[in-house]
Amino acid sequence: MHQKLFIDAGHGDGGALQALARLDEDVALALKTYGSPPDRSLPASFDTLARAIVGQQVSRTAASSIWNRMGAASLTNETAIANSSADVMMTAGLSRRKAEYLIGLAAEITAGTLDLPALAHLPGDEVQTRLTKIRGIGSWTADNYRLFALADMDAWPINDIALQEGMKRLKSLESRPTASELEVIAEHWRPYRGAGALVLWHLYGILVRKVTVADI
Repeated sequence: MHQKLFIDAGHGDGGALQALARLDEDVALALKTYGSPPDRSLPASFDTLARAIVGQQVSRTAASSIWNRMGAASLTNETAIANSSADVMMTAGLSRRKAEYLIGLAAEITAGTLDLPALAHLPGDEVQTRLTKIRGIGSWTADNYRLFALADMDAWPINDIALQEGMKRLKSLESRPTASELEVIAEHWRPYRGAGALVLWHLYGILVRKVTVADI
């Protein structure tokens, strides 16, 4: 079962963030200096996975525009998409490949071969395996769904460049660590690597993108 720990360090016993801070003094200092990362939790739903697919390799603005056009065409729920065609989906601005990905995902859910609520009761590695079997969902999307939708506080999307840049700053490294190096550096963070990811994204937003906490 996933560790269902509060992302907000102010709840309960301090949650995953404070547990991680007790394991790593650099994390503790980052939380003290920059505060807790904002709540980025998402519903464990088709909508969340579909939006992730729409957003692959396009800007946030472009993804929002496409999703809004899909909404205007009543093409944002699994039943409508499963009964649609790639040509129809493409009129909203999707590539043919993404249209096919969405139709395939919707078809699995409507057919009952993918039970999204049931994923919350599986170990993280089993969730990862199940999701990445679906065409169009890679390890990065699966990791993010585990973290933001399922509150799996050990999900660890090591291929995320923002995380790598955040780790570079957290640990005062000379260069950005690779995915494999990130895996090694964070080994002692288990089972709170997902909480670590939230901290690193927070640092990236503030130190690299130079945005305020309110903008993140």
